[in-house]
Amino acid sequence: MSIQFRRFAGVAIMIAAALSGMSCGTSSRQAGILLAPSQGATLIDSFGIDLNSGALTQIHTGAPVPSGTAPSTILLDSTGSTAYVANVAISGATTHSGSISAYTVKSDGTLTSVGNNTATGADPIAMTMDPSGKFLLVVNQGSNNVSVFSIGSPGSLTEVPGSPFTTGTAPLPPSNALAAPAGVAVSTGNFVYVANQGQDTISAFTLDTGSGKLTAIPGSPFPAQMAPTGVGAMLTPSNTNLLFVANQGSNNVSAFNINTDGTLTEVTGSPYAAGLGPVAAVVDPSRNFLYVVDTTSNQLSNYRVNPGTGALSPLTPSVVSTGTNPVAAAFQPGGVGCTGNACMSNFLYVANIGNDTISGFKMITQSGALSSLTVATTDARPTGVAVK
Repeated sequence: MSIQFRRFAGVAIMIAAALSGMSCGTSSRQAGILLAPSQGATLIDSFGIDLNSGALTQIHTGAPVPSGTAPSTILLDSTGSTAYVANVAISGATTHSGSISAYTVKSDGTLTSVGNNTATGADPIAMTMDPSGKFLLVVNQGSNNVSVFSIGSPGSLTEVPGSPFTTGTAPLPPSNALAAPAGVAVSTGNFVYVANQGQDTISAFTLDTGSGKLTAIPGSPFPAQMAPTGVGAMLTPSNTNLLFVANQGSNNVSAFNINTDGTLTEVTGSPYAAGLGPVAAVVDPSRNFLYVVDTTSNQLSNYRVNPGTGALSPLTPSVVSTGTNPVAAAFQPGGVGCTGNACMSNFLYVANIGNDTISGFKMITQSGALSSLTVATTDARPTGVAVK
């Protein structure tokens, strides 16, 4: 039986991406920037990051800036110079619409709107970009589809022909379950994967790198555990192409090998136990470790990734505590032109919607273990986190 855990508007599913924009290799490191949309205050908080200590300092000059109605998630482009915020706009008691707001991000952490909001489907709650940064993909939970936009400059969006693209399957009697997509990731090879929370499946598509069109992969959608929510792809250092899925309903995380045709084969031993209500899966910049956000048990579940098979094994410690109801996480990505672990800042930040905070952690590169940093206070109900 499919059990739908439709989350309140605004729980963000963020997957860590390797962004650039910082310098490295000196003892005095350039400041980073963290952005967090506040659903309760309808604005975007901005923080400076001390890249020596990981400490956060709220930026007040020119920030926070207003967002759209009920911001649900945030995404930075690969340069860290443009931010996109998905807004769940509510009109009437039952009708939902949505939009994307775009902002330029200055080096001091202040934001400037680039123009009018761009309309999406209903209840946009997850976003990602293709590896080239040419297309923005937006998951619309309320309308059971994915909007694809070509990205112009500065931050302008144009919906591609054929968009939005339906995900999941049409409900059949006696079940009336809708797909209720909740997460999205793009893997190497431009394969797109969407977690269908309402149908316990993963839809797979190929992305046309010229037009942005999505085409369903034969055999899609693929079976998943209960209420798959967060989804993330990675290429291991040994070139194993993997997909990880956080299953909110069954309290575990699934691992899949991505085959050359985009189909999925579950890793031996999958699924792996997680905490209560896992909603996001975050890969570290070195691509050796996986961290799963457990929103109900207020923690991160921590794993080492076998680079050859994709199998997961718990770290020591296997969990760390966050704030109340964590919903999104992202790593500070490191520096421009850097290679190897020495260039990585290894700071992980978690948005806690239940107590209006950002939890920070420092990752030990060799072991993947996390140590807690000072907690920062946000405006009401932070729903996402993006870091440069």
